[in-house]
Amino acid sequence: MPIRNKKILKYLVAVVALLLIALGLRYAPVGENILLATFATTIRNSIHISILVVWCISLYRRLMNPQIRHILVCTGALMALWLIAKTVKYEFLVSATHPIGRYLWYSYYIPMLLIPLFGLFTVHYIGKPENHQMPKWMLSFLGLAVGLIVLVMTNDLHQLVFRFDNGFTNYDSDYSYGFLYFILMAWYILLSLYFVISLLRKCRVPGSKKVQKLPLFIALGGVVFWIIYVMKLISVDLTVIDCLIIASLLESAIQVGMIPSNTNYGDIFRITTVPIQVVDSHYNPHYVSEGALPVSEEQISLSKEGAVNLGNTLLNSAPITAGHVVWQDDIQKINAVHQQLHDAREQLSEEGVLIQAETEIKEKRAKAEEQNRLYDRIAREVEPKLNKADQLLCRIEKEPEHTHSLLAKVCVIGSYIKRRGNLLLLGEESNQINATELEYCIRESLENLKLGGVYTALISDCKDKLPLEHIVAVYDFFEIMIERLLDDVTALMVNLTSQNGKIKMNIQMGCAEEIAKPVLSGIDLVIGNFTYEIMEEDIVINLITEGGTEK
Repeated sequence: MPIRNKKILKYLVAVVALLLIALGLRYAPVGENILLATFATTIRNSIHISILVVWCISLYRRLMNPQIRHILVCTGALMALWLIAKTVKYEFLVSATHPIGRYLWYSYYIPMLLIPLFGLFTVHYIGKPENHQMPKWMLSFLGLAVGLIVLVMTNDLHQLVFRFDNGFTNYDSDYSYGFLYFILMAWYILLSLYFVISLLRKCRVPGSKKVQKLPLFIALGGVVFWIIYVMKLISVDLTVIDCLIIASLLESAIQVGMIPSNTNYGDIFRITTVPIQVVDSHYNPHYVSEGALPVSEEQISLSKEGAVNLGNTLLNSAPITAGHVVWQDDIQKINAVHQQLHDAREQLSEEGVLIQAETEIKEKRAKAEEQNRLYDRIAREVEPKLNKADQLLCRIEKEPEHTHSLLAKVCVIGSYIKRRGNLLLLGEESNQINATELEYCIRESLENLKLGGVYTALISDCKDKLPLEHIVAVYDFFEIMIERLLDDVTALMVNLTSQNGKIKMNIQMGCAEEIAKPVLSGIDLVIGNFTYEIMEEDIVINLITEGGTEK
């Protein structure tokens, strides 16, 4: 039997044993001995109330949804109040017709009116997220219930619930029902039926005709009990049985997972085969699985930056609330495969499999030649930029006071070298490449411009494929412009689109006219043309490439 089921069975046996003890004390042959009768009554009712109190405490600790947790704890408290009021009235009052007994009798209707309503609230919250808010029309029922409770507790003034035509002297036996009593009973019965029926409807497993059997069996058991009780075949403490049925229905919803709870984490970690543990912010373990290997605080700290190789395992971690979850991935098989490959290579070398070795050498040579060709081409294309970056780095040593601005320029040039090489590699596969690659180039350059204190923004709508030379021409134009204006530009906003084989780019930048004008007039666009307009401190550039068709 699983550990969780054993634990539940242990608690169930304990509760059943206590209830049987309480039932035995109810029918204990105490005779006329008042002391024994009082002792038996006290122990019996203490057992009932204690079970409810412990259950409420467990609800507070187990339930994850705060709304359901508060509702069910209040429900348990109301059932305890019901039992206490019944016990004081019938067991501890000297006279059954004492006025206090009458108000204790009235107080029965506090839990009778609120518990079914709380059941309605509970069913409403089942399956809802934790931040779900109850509709206002449902909250209005709570105000109505409070109003009915006030009418019951003030019955002595109006006698609309219980009528005492002959006075209060023998109220316990000489009374009749007012019309409000039937409204209270209708409230109690209808809401109770709604709670039970709604709970059973929630028991259906999504996507199938199956239902959770535990709540169904408890509900059927409650129906059977009420039929037997109405037929007067048994005589029991009805209040205790009602509380037992209510608590059992709610607990069954928790046990079958309809109401989420956070119990049995220790059992989960104990039986899982996954090497995992949960540590707090100081790396103290709280839950550790059986298969987890001991790890140090330093290793856990390092795992926050990436996987840590522990030989045959990789240590990984992820942040959680107030700590981290740490797990280990078994790489023994991967290591074994690596070792086998290593042994195979050595064996092939020892056996002198020349043909295979020659083939590998030819493949490597061809690959190296192709790579060298690509690298040479990239080096030729970006050589001026590499030289310029090198010059800027040399200037940093000579002009430390300009380190920040020089590094910003180096970053801009570095992003251009990286993206320019990437474009050339893509062009090896096809001369037509996605226009989004130009967007990526512009975006990365703008990100690096931020290092120089330039405010940047990019709006892009590039979807089709374009010739490589068009994309390179636009990017080269953009790179030359920002390199020359980097020291003076304060803001740069780019709107980039591609449509019908054409690239359109609108650039708005903050820069002085006397600086931007000579720079722009000295730049050529290899494919296409551009215009610029100077408006006070803003320069607006409109660029369009040749080819394609206009809509």
